[in-house]
Amino acid sequence: MRLTEMILKNFRNYPRLEFRPHPGFNYIFGNNGSGKTNLLEAIYYLSHLRSFRRISREKMVLHGGEGMYASGAFVEDESGRETRLEAAFHGRERKYKRNGRELRGLMPYLDSSHVIVFFPETPQVIKEGPGARRRFFDRAIAAVEPAHIEDSRTYAKLLSERNRLLRNETESAMIQVWQERLIEMAARIIVRRKRYIHSLKNRLNHLENLFGETQESRVSVAYEANGLPGGDEGTEGDIREGMREAAQRLSNEEKARKTTLWGPQLDDFHLSWNGRRAKDVASQGEQRLITILLVTANAEEYKGRRKEAPVVLLDDLGSELDAGRKKRVLLFLGSLGAQTFITSTENPRISESEVEGKNFLVQDATVVGVD
Repeated sequence: MRLTEMILKNFRNYPRLEFRPHPGFNYIFGNNGSGKTNLLEAIYYLSHLRSFRRISREKMVLHGGEGMYASGAFVEDESGRETRLEAAFHGRERKYKRNGRELRGLMPYLDSSHVIVFFPETPQVIKEGPGARRRFFDRAIAAVEPAHIEDSRTYAKLLSERNRLLRNETESAMIQVWQERLIEMAARIIVRRKRYIHSLKNRLNHLENLFGETQESRVSVAYEANGLPGGDEGTEGDIREGMREAAQRLSNEEKARKTTLWGPQLDDFHLSWNGRRAKDVASQGEQRLITILLVTANAEEYKGRRKEAPVVLLDDLGSELDAGRKKRVLLFLGSLGAQTFITSTENPRISESEVEGKNFLVQDATVVGVD
């Protein structure tokens, strides 16, 4: 999958921009504050309709502007089919188009392209609580199994309703009706999570060997479903039964606390470094390496499942990895066939990376290709 062109209007510091990237590696360089990360954010927003910086749409609008517009064309590697996406935001009005047709539901739009990002705050997936890890892995799962998005939204609505019934001390029979619907959706989510992590473990082992890591610097990931059997075992039916047992066991406590005390909204993805919790033992550099491994493993998993390499964004990679590891990451992405965007404050020399690409200078809200 390649982004062949992008048009921005009033996005961050860009009043108007037309950008045609290289199909391979795109080295985006310029001074701090010039808009390098904003350019990556625009690519990510065009695909996901959200910022990777966890900010509102309003804050992405150029200062003084009333709205913004982003358009881009993505081309599939195998078929050569082009999909043009457009996202417009003005006041409270939002419009999304695919190939010129306005969309009411977002699923067709979100499943049209996939962009993966690593930026300096990505290691927060290790440092923060379970919620950050659930968001990180659920987005990766949704990329390869789009139904995960709708199921997660439906689950959130059902969970909210069950919690409302608990707060209102509704009779048990009514809670039971909502509970069965909640369990059915929860089991789907948990099965996908277990399946994805099982596959990702093999990807991580392969990448560690490829990147030259030693037996003493190993990362592992495990999914723990709250109150259910660990590991990869358990069918969807087993999981449903396990949640029914948990609901019965915790019934009195739920009534007292007026909230649901089981389900995937409480689960965690455990990241380990040398057999111990990464949050406790991994240095800042090691945490960056772990997240780089996770991002590249997710890219490889997407390629394996969807037969298309995603677009990969690497913000300020040079400050996060040493030269040797950085080179191995880029060579791997090149072998994967991933179109890659990398930001830096210095003009890189492409020949040193042994990958085909182009340099772009970001200056005064312009992006210009340079030799």
